[in-house]
Amino acid sequence: MKRPSMKRWIVAAWLLTLTVATVGIASNERVIRDGNVVYLRLAPVDPRSLMQGDYMALNFTVAIEIAAAQAAQHQTDRRDATVVIRTDANRIAQFIRLHDGTPLAEGEQLLRVQNVPTRWGGNGVQVSTNAWFFEEGQAKRYERAQYGEFRVDKNGHALLVGMKGEGLSEL
Repeated sequence: MKRPSMKRWIVAAWLLTLTVATVGIASNERVIRDGNVVYLRLAPVDPRSLMQGDYMALNFTVAIEIAAAQAAQHQTDRRDATVVIRTDANRIAQFIRLHDGTPLAEGEQLLRVQNVPTRWGGNGVQVSTNAWFFEEGQAKRYERAQYGEFRVDKNGHALLVGMKGEGLSEL
């Protein structure tokens, strides 16, 4: 029996990597295109990094509420969690409860979050990402940000697509 050459294995690994990347990109593009628009109110954080350039470190008020609910139910040891949110007429989301598998009520939707270590010790809740990178010199523009704009699919997968100001105004 003839052994496959090393070149074939390299080509197969390369094709597999390319396929996995393409599927991931297509999945995220589908969330951006078809996901529900949801706005999450920002909580204050330090907005600059000398090593990474201009960016906003992100935290959301809903993440603080989720962390408190998880602590009350002793669920802080899970890496991933799913919660239930409800949006108002302006699509601003409010945390309703930790998802326990019960069916969603009218107007409710899922939101997936991650429990991650914080730089001060302990764990915190992260929605999608912990940073918003922007073009150098645009810091003044983003200082006015009050909401993160997300696209969220039916399974709760959220992607941050923009920042909004007071009253959901453009920045």
